[in-house]
Amino acid sequence: MRRLLCNLLLLGLVAPCLADAEPRPGHMVYVRTIDPSIEQDIRYAGAHNFTGHPLDGYAAPECLLSLEAAKALSRVQTALRAQGYGLKVFDCYRPSRAVADMGRFATQPGDPLKAEFYPRLDKKDFWRLGYVARVSNHSKGSTVDLTLTGPGALPADTWSPSAPQVDCTAPYGQRWHDGALDMGTGFDCFDEPAHTDSLTINALARKNRQVLSSAMEKEGFSGYSKEWWHFTYSRDETLKNVMDFPITPLASASVLDGSHQLIVVTSKHWTDTHGTAQRYERQGDTFRKFEAPFPVMLGKSGLAWGKGLTRIDPNDEPSKHEGDGKAPAGIFKLGTAFGYDTTAETRLPYLALTPTLECVDDSQSSRYNELVDSATATKDWSSSEHMRSMDELYRKGIVVEHNTPPSPASGSCIFLHIWRAPNAPTLGCTAMDPADISRLFSWLDPRQSPLLIQMPEAQYERLRESWHLPER
Repeated sequence: MRRLLCNLLLLGLVAPCLADAEPRPGHMVYVRTIDPSIEQDIRYAGAHNFTGHPLDGYAAPECLLSLEAAKALSRVQTALRAQGYGLKVFDCYRPSRAVADMGRFATQPGDPLKAEFYPRLDKKDFWRLGYVARVSNHSKGSTVDLTLTGPGALPADTWSPSAPQVDCTAPYGQRWHDGALDMGTGFDCFDEPAHTDSLTINALARKNRQVLSSAMEKEGFSGYSKEWWHFTYSRDETLKNVMDFPITPLASASVLDGSHQLIVVTSKHWTDTHGTAQRYERQGDTFRKFEAPFPVMLGKSGLAWGKGLTRIDPNDEPSKHEGDGKAPAGIFKLGTAFGYDTTAETRLPYLALTPTLECVDDSQSSRYNELVDSATATKDWSSSEHMRSMDELYRKGIVVEHNTPPSPASGSCIFLHIWRAPNAPTLGCTAMDPADISRLFSWLDPRQSPLLIQMPEAQYERLRESWHLPER
């Protein structure tokens, strides 16, 4: 019946076929709202996968997981980033209709991408050999397919149907470039070298697999012997039910779903350099103000829409660019705390700044918008902020995950930090009195998925209802 409705939709005879679909359960969240630094290349939302077509139920290239699994994956990302690595996900929650779509493909004629994904296998053997399941843990919100990124990875290619098909077991430089490190094979490679403990891959690929597996296992994810990329979160016994709600684009109203702490910063106008910050804590389905508001200083040129958790059309309103002197407007995840002291009283991950730590603001660098140790990193940048040479401004600070992962020239090195003076604007950060940044250090809890919401008052009021923002 669903396929009939979709066919009628193409003729303009009925409303969209997903309109009456199963709703997204409350425990399922968009991973980018929990950790936007995790890269996404959702293969089943497009045609670059073993079936050669987008799977049923993938109406958007988005990764969704249960809240606890998403938080655990974010902890993996934090640990890996401290080692210079990162995560890129290929698939997360998978509607059961997509699993059925895979099953139909395996029984129907045609092998459009066989030469890349299963050159030595007959697709009728997918189930027998364990590459395709009739009931998938992906449909329970507990399983993720992913890979490891880091320095030295070949840049990701852009796929098109005309791209040449190269065996997924071919050497790293020859097979499809997915932007990840050498893991021995490509994703969805149905062949023996893709088995987690395969001895047919090179030593570097084995090391990369071990780095990924160790980081995932520490946070409760179990691997799968047939697929090095496949991990299931095992610390939430409630994830037992198969789901079939469709994957749809992230609505701005969903961004706050997993958060229990907010910092809301507003200014009178786009060009104002002064703002007011108010903290909120979740109580049930709403947010309530926590303690008194406090003043902040914004960029010397005010605010402009930045690259955060929300996708908006700024129309004739300003968009942030590198070096524009504007603080980013939008909704942003908060990252690590940092400072001059060796340790700090905070539940946030903490980075003690050293004389060689720099934040790279050269958009041509492979380390753009990253904190790096210039004493150990291969330097490919011509411009950066030296984190220990900013007077007292960075004695205490918190990373704002703006433009993460980075787009060239969209703005970098955005922090909450100490102000130079109560009337001194910044180059694009949000600055405050030392006592207020200390209160944030003590209050913020990464387990509560804290967010920074920042924009002029008029835009806040215009978006408040549709984004489910708290009353000011």
